[in-house]
Amino acid sequence: MNKSIFSMNTLSKYSELFQIVGVIGLIASLIFVGLELRQSQRIALAEQHVERTKVFTEVINTATNNGIAYFYRDHDYDKYELFIHNFWHMFWNVSETDYLKYRLGLMDEGIWQARYAIMKRNKSRENYTSRVCDLAERVWQGKSTQLDSEFVKLINAIPSKDCT
Repeated sequence: MNKSIFSMNTLSKYSELFQIVGVIGLIASLIFVGLELRQSQRIALAEQHVERTKVFTEVINTATNNGIAYFYRDHDYDKYELFIHNFWHMFWNVSETDYLKYRLGLMDEGIWQARYAIMKRNKSRENYTSRVCDLAERVWQGKSTQLDSEFVKLINAIPSKDCT
């Protein structure tokens, strides 16, 4: 008698094992799909934020080109101060986007540390004239109410020069 490993009797003996292996494979593939969906959602959230930041940047650039200080109607800024005022609004929006990407795991640690160092330098207001320091503080006070609360906590923890 020629007994084959693929005979019905032999295969039926291993049917429970095959079912267990099949279930394990199914569970593994469902976990993989779930992780992929989670990653796709993170990327989509970051992309939405990037697109909003791009639109915001266009609005600020248009305001700057037309001599308008964003979010501050009555001002006595010269051209340089107007540019700085509007730059700070853009800077904090872009920085918030960087923070979101980092928090979602979409930014490398080294890149985040470099960006965060720039945020710290700008928030500290060292080497600013009193006028630019006041301007930076005014923008941060208004802007911080519009940004992610965790990001605001991070930035507020940075020591900054008193502008007075």
